[in-house]
Amino acid sequence: MALMKKGSGDEIGINTIIIIVLLSVFTIFILQNTDVVEIRLLLWKVSLSRVVLLLGSLFMGILIGLLIGWEMAVRKNRFR
Repeated sequence: MALMKKGSGDEIGINTIIIIVLLSVFTIFILQNTDVVEIRLLLWKVSLSRVVLLLGSLFMGILIGLLIGWEMAVRKNRFR
């Protein structure tokens, strides 16, 4: 298995390696932060596990990033 060899179908790119490392670090970070925390926003008060809070923040960030990327791609194609 070649790391950066072009042309073969079974290659692992640098982006894949970076994603695997980041997800591994994030998984370790989440597993070490399992305490229950209290979140207050205006009149609401919610107690939940820090894992749920971190995963929710991760997924919201991914969703926002995908939406912004999609909007930029649509605008780029519209002005061609």
